[in-house]
Amino acid sequence: MAADALLEVRNLSVRFATGDGPVYAVNDLDLEVRRGEVLGMVGESGSGKSQTWLAVMGLLAKNGRAEGSVCLGGKEILNLPQRALTRLRGDRMAMIFQDPMTAMNPFLTVGRQMTEVLEWHRHLSRREARARCVAALESVHISDAARRLSMYPHEFSGGMRQRVMIATALLTEPELLICDEPTTALDVTVQAQILALLDELRQRFGTAIVLVTHDLGVIAQLADRVTVMYAGRQVEQAEVHSLYGAYRHPYTEGLLRSVPRLDEPRSARLATIPGRPPDLASRPAGCPFEPRCAYVTEICRQQMPPLVSVGDAHLRACHYDGALGRLEPDA
Repeated sequence: MAADALLEVRNLSVRFATGDGPVYAVNDLDLEVRRGEVLGMVGESGSGKSQTWLAVMGLLAKNGRAEGSVCLGGKEILNLPQRALTRLRGDRMAMIFQDPMTAMNPFLTVGRQMTEVLEWHRHLSRREARARCVAALESVHISDAARRLSMYPHEFSGGMRQRVMIATALLTEPELLICDEPTTALDVTVQAQILALLDELRQRFGTAIVLVTHDLGVIAQLADRVTVMYAGRQVEQAEVHSLYGAYRHPYTEGLLRSVPRLDEPRSARLATIPGRPPDLASRPAGCPFEPRCAYVTEICRQQMPPLVSVGDAHLRACHYDGALGRLEPDA
């Protein structure tokens, strides 16, 4: 474990029991989150991004089971008793969900939902908690904060609700903030504001942030490091500039090529990754990306590639060792 690592995940696997058999959502995941950094996690829907962090937070569905090790500040937290997890969540780590409307209770005012966090974790009086909540809303640039505490979630816009969620998550100044698709439902202007706010809060409080998204532009703007997930497995990890400038996995190449580019002619077709992700209810003997890969060889069909170092803090899980394609437009 690195000296500056706040969270260490080792051999994390998440399984869901279903009527058709187990579903393997996350498989043997290893990663670290360093203090004060932004770690990005990207991949298609169903790649295991959200389930990884729900397992860390102890929020899996009843039919889910997590195995492996998750250490926060050197202490094992995976599968802690519910009471211990409740104390931990909101205190040392917090999570911001994709849809703030469904994450908030529509029957309680914003103020009541915020103050109970401080009453529970910091044992403050209602008056003290309310004063802290006003300051928290102001810190995320919500004007007239005292009045807005008496409002209900439906009285806020989508961007404002997301700011309220961020303010609530930061009330106890957690060491780790997990953001699961925090800008998906927002227009581009509000998205830019939320990303700028997260970066501001990271610098002000030194909070480590995990940014889960399918948007590679968001990752490029905010992340320090990025890990790429496919079919419940980590296939590549690198510093963000290294990944974008010298990616080493065919799936990462496919993701980057599928992003529209301003320097391409308007008549250019948008690149896509052929095929579809594998069924997580069955684990292939070889690489799960093999049916969709343009660089496939026989060993890819027979052996699962291990995650290995390819130099300069760059990891990948791929048998192919040749040169990948280029991102420049075709001639």
